[in-house]
Amino acid sequence: MAIFGNRPDKSLERELQSHLGRRVDVIAQGSGPEASLLAARELLALRERGEWRVFGWEQIANGAWREEESTFTWETTSGDHFTVALDDAGRLPELFRERIQASMVATLSHDLPRGRVQIIGRRTLDGSDQVTWYAVAGGGADLADPAVADFVVAETDRLKAEYGV
Repeated sequence: MAIFGNRPDKSLERELQSHLGRRVDVIAQGSGPEASLLAARELLALRERGEWRVFGWEQIANGAWREEESTFTWETTSGDHFTVALDDAGRLPELFRERIQASMVATLSHDLPRGRVQIIGRRTLDGSDQVTWYAVAGGGADLADPAVADFVVAETDRLKAEYGV
């Protein structure tokens, strides 16, 4: 076992920096036969088939490392799903959880006459501290329902004022 664990591949780190046009410090990396995941303080980057997809931590709703399947999965706040086979997840699972938690500003659940809605505030971790708010409906609640939409807008406005963002 290496004393420092698996170190990020510096060539992939340089490639990511070239793609972004700026410096980024990769903290953890996982690699597989067809993809690599690089995690930095402010982002998660997926390299697949020579192409990069970059996500701010505030854009990731949830995810998990499934050791028995050797896959890392996550879902974005816009509903996109990703699954990547990795031979080695390295420190990604622990860093993933920590970065998601670090981006959380608020999560409030509200029971509605039909179902429930969760309003979530997430902060960018790139130093700008911009906060994005979004809502998730469940149990029969529908965000397209005008009453639910009005409630979400009013509650989000209240939360923005309360949290000063």
